[in-house]
Amino acid sequence: MSFHVPPPPPPGFHTAPRVPWPELDPALRACVEETVGAVVDAETVWAGFSCDFAVMLGTARGSFFAKGVRRDHPAVAQQHVEAVVAPYVTALSPRLHDHIRANDWDVLVFEYVDAVHADLSPGSRDLPYVAETLRLLGALVPPGAEVRLDRVADRWADYLDTAALALLDGESLLHTDLNPHNLLSDGGRAYVVDWATAARGPAWIDVAHAVLRLMEQGHTAADAEAWARQVPCWGRVSAAEIDALVTAHVRAWRALVEPEDARRCSARFVALGSAVRFSARVS
Repeated sequence: MSFHVPPPPPPGFHTAPRVPWPELDPALRACVEETVGAVVDAETVWAGFSCDFAVMLGTARGSFFAKGVRRDHPAVAQQHVEAVVAPYVTALSPRLHDHIRANDWDVLVFEYVDAVHADLSPGSRDLPYVAETLRLLGALVPPGAEVRLDRVADRWADYLDTAALALLDGESLLHTDLNPHNLLSDGGRAYVVDWATAARGPAWIDVAHAVLRLMEQGHTAADAEAWARQVPCWGRVSAAEIDALVTAHVRAWRALVEPEDARRCSARFVALGSAVRFSARVS
């Protein structure tokens, strides 16, 4: 039996404190083992921000990824969102194996994929895989009305007028947080993980967020925007829609973070808007 607790993450690595598998309540470990089999290997996973434990589990039945929060943790609601969305995203995400609510814990257990965080830098071999995954994401059949999800436009209601908010409304299933921790690559395809902030809206918003992540990794706004044209929904987005998204984010950053951080983040959004308008003029 092998339980690995890696050293703490390096300074500057954004994560949350983790409870190692051996230190979890034995009754909770038993509940998890009922669904995955006897655990013979466990390794703490540091990436991520909101869970109390995250671990790769090896059993005779296969490998699994489990993450959990205590039932009084604010992220319980986000775990519920992940669980209800899971059946709709199997084309591009690891399958949810079980949702355990026991012993004052809320735990999600997924099939494990042997993958690493996708490389979004210029020239990366992962970029075509990420583009294909965005295409699949835009084509997902969204949950019916019986599945209650936020409307992404409502999250910006404090920053836009009614007309601008209408440009950000839609019925597609959105991830809304395509940061590098949530895009995995196994060298042949890309996966999307952590649907905690899923919402309904226009599919192009997830593509816009991916474009911004490319810019963070060294792409120019023009090159990142050109890359996004591989994704069908991006070809249908208007400059007015992009302007609404840019305005919402810029105003939100100014309201929520320190001025220097706001300027840096806002600059990327403004550059994206300029790239879209230029592309529209020359196409």
